[in-house]
This record gives sequence, C-alpha cells and structure tokens, in this order.
Amino acid sequence: MAIGLALGAGLLEVTVRLFFPTTDFLWQWDPAIGMKLVPGKRGRSVKPHLFDVPVEVNSVSFRDREHAVAKPVNTKRIILLGDSFVEAIQVPFEHSITSVLETRLHSALGNVEVMNFGVSGTGTARQYLALREYGLRYKPDLVLLFFVGNDISDNSRRLQGLPYVPYPQTTSDGNLVRDESGQPLFTAFADQSSRLSFITGLVRDHWKSYRFVREWMDNSPALNRMLYRIGLMSTPPEAVNVRAADNFGFYEIYRVPPRPVWADAWKVTEQLLLSVRDLAQTNGAQFGVVLIPASWEVYPNAWSAVLNESPEMRSTNMDLDEPSKRLTRFLAANNVIAFNLLPEFRNRATTSAPLYLQGDAHWTAEGHRLAADLLVEPTAAMLSPRSAVYLNPADRKR
Repeated sequence: MAIGLALGAGLLEVTVRLFFPTTDFLWQWDPAIGMKLVPGKRGRSVKPHLFDVPVEVNSVSFRDREHAVAKPVNTKRIILLGDSFVEAIQVPFEHSITSVLETRLHSALGNVEVMNFGVSGTGTARQYLALREYGLRYKPDLVLLFFVGNDISDNSRRLQGLPYVPYPQTTSDGNLVRDESGQPLFTAFADQSSRLSFITGLVRDHWKSYRFVREWMDNSPALNRMLYRIGLMSTPPEAVNVRAADNFGFYEIYRVPPRPVWADAWKVTEQLLLSVRDLAQTNGAQFGVVLIPASWEVYPNAWSAVLNESPEMRSTNMDLDEPSKRLTRFLAANNVIAFNLLPEFRNRATTSAPLYLQGDAHWTAEGHRLAADLLVEPTAAMLSPRSAVYLNPADRKR
C-alpha cells in the first residue's frame, strides 16, 4: 500500500509538472497583517493560457526589489498599498504599476523610488497595518492606496470572518474603535493550522501536485463546505462572493441603496481610508487614493455576462458607477486626493489592447501602463515643491 501510494503521488507530480502548470506556493501567515508573501521566495505565477511569469519576493515579503531602510539623499519615495492589483503577479514585475510608474517618474523628477506593499486578498484595514508595520520605516514622501471594490467586504468581519486575518473593531453604531492615540483597534487573529499541516507543510513548497489540488479545492465551494463540516479544514469557507437567492455576493457594492450589512461595511471602509490618510500625514507623507475599476465596469460585454449569470440583478437597482461616485464625493469632502481611473479606462477600452486579462479580471501589462501614464503627472506634481496646491481638491476647482 505504501509503495502504491508513493508511485501514485509520483505519477501525479510528474503529470502536473508536464501538463498542468501551477503557481508556486507564495504566501504565508504573518502575525502583523494576517498573510503576506514568503520572504525571499523565488517562484512562478501561472494561469494556463493567460500568464506564466517569474515572481521574486524581497526580504520584507513584498513583490519588489530590495530597498535600503535609510532613504538615499535627494530621493523621493512613494509607497503603493493595495491588493492583488498592486502585487501584480499576473505580469512580469518590469511591466507592473510599481516598475512602470517608477520609470516614468525618473524621467520627470530624477531620483524616485516606488515601493510595492501590495498583498493579494487585503482590504483597507490590512493595508493600514501594512503601512504602519512595514511601510513607515522607509520614510515615504507619498502614500498611494489603490482601492478595489472588493476591499469593502474584505474590511468586514461580518461579510468575511476569516480567523487568520485582522478586522477593525467597531462599536454598536458601526464606528471604528480606537486606542488612546486614535489608531484603529483590530480583532484577534491567529495562524490556522490544518489537522493535515504536518503533511502539507512538507509538500507545499516542493510538490506542484499539492498546489494543483489545493487550487482545485479552493475553486470548489461545495467541497470546501464539506471539508469544514467534517473538521478537515479549520478555516470556514468564504461566503461573501457566493451568489444565492437575492444575495449578489461581491456585486452587492452596486446595489442602491446598499443592504444594511453592506452599508456598515461602507461606513467602516470610509473611516479606514481616513485613518490611512492620518497615519501617512502624521508621518510626513502626502496621501492619495487610486480608484481601480473592475473589468465589467469598463467593458459592457463583461457586465452583460455577469447579468446573464445572475438575471435577477436586472430587476434590482444596480449602478456600476456608484462605488466610484460615492468614494469620489467622500474623499473630496475630506480633502483627500482621489484618482478615479474609470473614465479614462472606459475611453481607452475600444482603442487600446485589452486592459484586463480574459477570465482573470486583473490588469494586463497594457492596463498597468495606462494606470502609470494616468498617475505620473499628478504624482509628480504632488512631489514637487509646489505640491501644496494638491492638498485640497476643492481648491483645484476654484
């Protein structure tokens, strides 16, 4: 039996390596922000027929080159916060927003370091912690937070409830709980080791077949629920994006008005955005928010496909522009600079190469280039000696 199992495992490993390219195991639990990349990891990110790119992780566990903690003389530093759009393991690093924006700003300003602190799956809450625990030591001059619609549910324990990541603590009326210094407080969280961790720990870094099976399981909600019920999975399956009855999952962000639990998540998210602003400005950095549109907000055909999958949304008041309109109003009212990419992405959708990967919804290299091109002029202006004129969006309208 042992020999048969070993031969079967070996055959599966050979088959996966030859015929089913699979992403290497890139992430690990982190006591500060829940999850981040494995420090010093070298591997590949793969989605068959879409991309196969090398991934190199620096010693601080982010997809970037190494940066000295001490800031070089006459150098400006920009920190990028965000989720998988900023982490950008779908494209080579030199084609990602981090690298392209840095190259553009070198031409405009000279010595500029753009630093990537993006981690897949994070929302505004964990991005706040990434800045506080890891980013501020590099003395940034500017912090740009890249906001995606799923950040709203990622910030809500009621909507996500993952035990291995922190969530902001809230009062009974939905406001952030803060400590004596005004910083948000977060819920307790811990590493969630599976009952099979003694096996998975040995094979996950070296066996492609493990990663292949794990990805298959992660994409099978019914299997996840079954394994959780029988105790073989310690993390409850995520339900926020599972559409059922009148629950539209992630697409609830477009419902007008939002349902109560989503209204609470919106409220927490807006307070968190101001907390990131305050944290950056208290430490001598300017702050801006980049609003990333989803692919179905840019391409009408993509939204039609979503509606075909959930036709009940056609009879519900859904506004694809609602998240960007709401956040733009809120940020302007609180003197936070917002870079809304949606209008120009829509303008370029019919005249440029595809901006999003088909079937993946992340930016292509062209999408990263367009975002960098749209951001280079305003960020250069913010870093220039006359950047004070950019601090109040209302002033720019006068």
